[in-house]
Amino acid sequence: MRCPACKHELVVVEREGIEVDWCVNCHGIWFDAGELELLAEKAGIEIAPDLIGEVTDSREARRRCPRCRRKMEKASPESDASLLLDRCPRHGLWFDAGELGALLRGLEKDAAGAAVLGFLGETFAHGNPRKDTASSQESDT
Repeated sequence: MRCPACKHELVVVEREGIEVDWCVNCHGIWFDAGELELLAEKAGIEIAPDLIGEVTDSREARRRCPRCRRKMEKASPESDASLLLDRCPRHGLWFDAGELGALLRGLEKDAAGAAVLGFLGETFAHGNPRKDTASSQESDT
């Protein structure tokens, strides 16, 4: 699977049964549908299904879904309209480097973000996944 931002191969990073696809070049993260919710559940929090709404007036170029190659829609969390994410309604969410942290910091007010940031921080410390969590092969799905 290729990165929707820089076109490099994504690698599968697994932690506690949750797999995400990570770009070693630009540090973006792909969550397949349901993975973000699973991560939140493991951290003991609930993410509202309507947390990320659709944006229609963005000037930012639309990227292609790494799964189906269709153009993704731009989406923004209700808590931070300045944060633009890429969403394939069928397959998942793409977070550019720093966007997931920004989203979770916005949720921190109700302690949701702190648990998830801690979970991810152990895996993605300093922008590089821990050696025991990253697969040695690139994802081909």
